[in-house]
Amino acid sequence: MNYYESDLKLMAEVRRYGKFDAEGCFNCGSCTLSCDLSNDQATFPRKSMRHVVMGVKQALLESVDPWVCHDCGDCSVACPRQTKPQESMMTLRRYLVSAYDWTGIASKINRSKAGYIGALSFMAVVVLLLTGLYHVYVAKMPLSDLTTTALPLEHMFPTMTYFTLAVILLPLLILTTNAFRMYGLIASANQYSRGSSPSLPSRVLTFLTHFFTYKKMAECPTGKSRWVEHLFIGIGCLMMLFVKTFALSWFQTDQVHPFFHPQRWVGYLATFFLLYGTGSILIARIKKEKEVYKSSGLQDWTFLLLLFGTALSGIILHLCRISGLELATCYTYAIHLIIAVPMLVIEMPFGKWTHMIYRPLAISLQSKKEGTLQPQWSQKEVSKYATA
Repeated sequence: MNYYESDLKLMAEVRRYGKFDAEGCFNCGSCTLSCDLSNDQATFPRKSMRHVVMGVKQALLESVDPWVCHDCGDCSVACPRQTKPQESMMTLRRYLVSAYDWTGIASKINRSKAGYIGALSFMAVVVLLLTGLYHVYVAKMPLSDLTTTALPLEHMFPTMTYFTLAVILLPLLILTTNAFRMYGLIASANQYSRGSSPSLPSRVLTFLTHFFTYKKMAECPTGKSRWVEHLFIGIGCLMMLFVKTFALSWFQTDQVHPFFHPQRWVGYLATFFLLYGTGSILIARIKKEKEVYKSSGLQDWTFLLLLFGTALSGIILHLCRISGLELATCYTYAIHLIIAVPMLVIEMPFGKWTHMIYRPLAISLQSKKEGTLQPQWSQKEVSKYATA
């Protein structure tokens, strides 16, 4: 598609992913002026919204703007027409997540609440069925004992090693390939002949910095209060993903270690980070004291609830184990898997969790773009022609 070719169906397509109020907007630019993160190379949300209105699909797909936006809500407060550009940007991100995805699954779950809930429910049912099949056919437990008798704890973790790795690594692989598709779209469209682009190591460093610190959010005045909460969620998620990918046999074991063992404190810290971060945001969403928390997107609520439920069920599982409550441990472990597996398999590659990769990647690509657009004239030359 030509860069300037208009797709008249683009707005209707974007609106399948959520609220997008273009009719109320009269293009005043108040939203962009109110945003502390917007600059000459990322003039959101106005520019992205105009791309949709004009049907310039290719320009939208090749833009970093929707991802540089950190969802603070200042634009919605500033909008004189109350068109809620913050929600429009959220809708655009769901659309772009689906555009990057090669499987087509993201499109189905992001366009439909029924599809989203259905996908999560399907995975929960699969986990429940696998749990029952394991008890009956692998552990040879009579069907009549399924709900009343606990398997010995040695059945809990060793046989789950490959299953755990599969539900983490397969979604992560899909997300990584989609991130490469995003990179190819944006990077190939922003090759400039003038200026010097930041080196690849510099761009990788930019990506890693924003991936681990969320520092862009802290640059936004209204985002500073949210920064700690998101940082805690990020740290908790990364801790659990790391140990369950690279140290699974050390972390996921039937042996109950002493209280001061590092294995237990890794779990305690990750649980604290996740419960504090998700709990704080959920409370803020219930209170709705700030514009950023007034959106009622199903995915925003569900992802937080899944993360909170995963951490809470995980710590309850641990307490049941160290207390020797075998039947309660088995039930809690089943509940933990029913919550955690759908979150990993659906949210990580296709839902809200994709932002952990796409946002820092977009910021690193923005740094490349800004580097290639450095002024080629000195200030002296500019002054000379300005006064001529």
